[in-house]
Amino acid sequence: MNTKTILIAVVAAVLSFGIAFVYFNNFAFTNKPKEITYYNYSPGGEFITNLKGDGKFVKATIELQVADKNILKTLEERNPQIRDLIIQILRGKTEQDVEGPEGQEKLKNDIKNEINKIIGEGKIVNVYFDEFIVQ
Repeated sequence: MNTKTILIAVVAAVLSFGIAFVYFNNFAFTNKPKEITYYNYSPGGEFITNLKGDGKFVKATIELQVADKNILKTLEERNPQIRDLIIQILRGKTEQDVEGPEGQEKLKNDIKNEINKIIGEGKIVNVYFDEFIVQ
C-alpha cells in the first residue's frame, strides 16, 4: 500500500469522526425539554376573612403562578372578581378544612380550579401561600 492511499484513509477517517461529532452534539438531540418560565401574580395584599361556622378567621397572602406572560394582564383586569372568588372560597371553609398540609393543598387546588373556571382551564399552574394564619 502506498503512502498516498494511507494518507487518504486517515484523512477520511478523521473527517468522518469530525462530522459525526458535530452532528451528534448539535443536531441529533434537539428534543431536549424546553425550559418553562413561570410568572407570579399577586391578587393584591392579604386576605382576612371569617371561616365557616366556628368564629375563627384566616389571614392569607396568596401568589398565583402562570406559564404564559399574557395571562398576567387578564389576571390584573379581573382582579376584583378573583379577590372576591378567593374570599368566597375561604369563607366556605371550616378550620378543619384548612388544617395541616393536606387541608392547605386542597385549598390551593380549590382556588386554582375556581380561578381557572373564570379565566380559562389550565391558565393557573400553581397557588402559593406567602402567609397563612388561622386564629
